[in-house]
Amino acid sequence: MNKIYGVNPVREAVKKNSEIEKIEIYEGVNKNKIEEIVNLCKKNGIKVDYIKKREKDTQGIVAYLKEYNYVVDEWEFLERLAGKKESTVLVLDNVQDPRNFGALIRSADAFGVDGIIIPEKRSVKINETVIKTSTGAIEHVNIVVVKNLVEFMKKLKKIDFWVYGAEADGKNYYTKEKYANKTCLVLGSEGQGIRKLVKENCDIMVQIPMVGNVNSLNVSVAGGILLSQILLNRRG
Repeated sequence: MNKIYGVNPVREAVKKNSEIEKIEIYEGVNKNKIEEIVNLCKKNGIKVDYIKKREKDTQGIVAYLKEYNYVVDEWEFLERLAGKKESTVLVLDNVQDPRNFGALIRSADAFGVDGIIIPEKRSVKINETVIKTSTGAIEHVNIVVVKNLVEFMKKLKKIDFWVYGAEADGKNYYTKEKYANKTCLVLGSEGQGIRKLVKENCDIMVQIPMVGNVNSLNVSVAGGILLSQILLNRRG
């Protein structure tokens, strides 16, 4: 059984009425922080148990999920995008750190991303750490798992998306680029970057200029910077 822990993630899950089996709350937790959650649980018929022992790093509240599926069907997702005039999609190639994934989900929600695409293999899966790090944003962002990233990118291009890859040696500075109304942003892992074949299928490569001694940013930091710029560019 999957768990969601932390006040904000649990609150968002209850608001969305996710498939929650029960919620456990540590008796010593500040009642003001959880009042809204408790009221929502009563309204939605979710069982609440009060416990004497607090689990580490949970903020004193844990939601136990039934088999809840955060993943959206690929074809259903493409069908939704086809009818949009503006859209941003985030593709993650080989990102395997759950905290980075959770942070990227949070940025995706903040900057209006329609969905995050991850490969079936060589990618972090949705787990408790991802859910916690997203601070509830996972309840509002579509996650799509595909067998082949390149093939999916080609499908996006057929419905008028332009694909932008981000790497240290990208041709253009990210602030100088005029992003398309339908934009797909591809990010790679910190260790390997974007794989060769995936990179070859990007239309444009962009970079974030840096002057420090470290030659790369954390992928979640880079993602937040780039997604913010795409939204800013679109709003003109």
